Amino acid sequence: MHRMAAADAASYWMSRRIPNDEFLVYCFAAPRSPIEDCAARLRLRAAHVDDLCLRIREVPGTADRPYWESVRPTDDQVRVDPSSRTWSSCLEQIAGLISHPLDPTRKAWRAHLFGPVVDAPGAAGAAYVVVLQICHALGDGRRASRIARELFTAPATQRDPGHATHSPGRELLVDAGTILGGVLRFPGEFVTTARRGVRAARLASASVPGTAGYAPTRLNTSPGPRRTLRMLVVERDHLTGHDRPVTVAVLTAISVALPKYLGDAGRPLGVELTIGRAGEPQARNHFRNSGVGLHVDVDDLGERARLIGAGIAAARAAEADPLRAARRRASESTPALLTRWGIDAFDLDTPPDTVTGVTVVSSVNRGAADLDLDGGEILFTTGFPALSPAQGLTHGVHGIGDRIAISVTTSPDVAADVDWYMELLARVLGG
Repeated sequence: MHRMAAADAASYWMSRRIPNDEFLVYCFAAPRSPIEDCAARLRLRAAHVDDLCLRIREVPGTADRPYWESVRPTDDQVRVDPSSRTWSSCLEQIAGLISHPLDPTRKAWRAHLFGPVVDAPGAAGAAYVVVLQICHALGDGRRASRIARELFTAPATQRDPGHATHSPGRELLVDAGTILGGVLRFPGEFVTTARRGVRAARLASASVPGTAGYAPTRLNTSPGPRRTLRMLVVERDHLTGHDRPVTVAVLTAISVALPKYLGDAGRPLGVELTIGRAGEPQARNHFRNSGVGLHVDVDDLGERARLIGAGIAAARAAEADPLRAARRRASESTPALLTRWGIDAFDLDTPPDTVTGVTVVSSVNRGAADLDLDGGEILFTTGFPALSPAQGLTHGVHGIGDRIAISVTTSPDVAADVDWYMELLARVLGG
């Protein structure tokens, strides 16, 4: 067992209030073997992926952060639905999965196989879809993508991971040990956090105030329990033809489509973009969210794209800001009990006066298109970032090889006319 990093523990605790499972979707051409045989191979491969041999063990009374403990993957973690369906029906099934989050103290991941699927984007015939549902604490977008790649490429052979059995007596000893460790850590962590907090407060008092954020739109409301998923697939060269990075190109397209969809061309708009942190990761979740302006008041799209790119660069550079670093260090040393209390006390019911961005965008490059499902080549990959009480529409940008998928997650309670938004987005991306 090993103790969870502060960021990962916070992600886990927050998931108890706002489900944040990741859904990594991989669409393949038809494999050589029946779908049940593909599932059997994935079950064998999972035992060779160390991150898929973990689950969360809580410390009683939140005396300390949870621990990762080793477990054998079970056969029911790879599930098969062999029903013939359309791509839109497949999206509906994935939307249904979102309403059934994992309990990572039992299982931190699950894979779902669907096939055959007709009329999937870019598929010449029937396609097969693998959805890796993964607890966010187990990894951010980049790490989860690496885990998925390992799952598809690990040896499909029997392996005994050698995980220890858990007898009742051993369970009691482990609980007692983790409680004692947390109690002994508490005084030192409390003093360290206080010292770091004072330093952060001093830096904050001397710093220039940041941006105030953006006024909420009709998208920044509670989405309720239902989900609606949509997706477009475009060629990488089409997006980057003007020497723009993929993320900049997609944000520029959103900057055109979103004001038209909202019907308010004069409103300042920005997105909440996930930014991967640089340097050696100290946690499985090695990222932060930052507001990036869309500059909808700039008519020239080339200049708008340049400004958006500069905003992304500035957001990345802000990682080195001393105040931001001081706050992060204080958060990393905060005792588990206080962190959990703060998360549980956070008000999710009162609408915010401002938002970091009117929509969330998560952009991940999933590497070369060299994956296959028993001979069925990879066609595209996508994902559907979670919604929250203040974010009723999110975007995913996921690339593998030369294909980029732009996805939208929303709710019929927020955007019943989401197909109109997708049509606007498609017009821009197709122009």
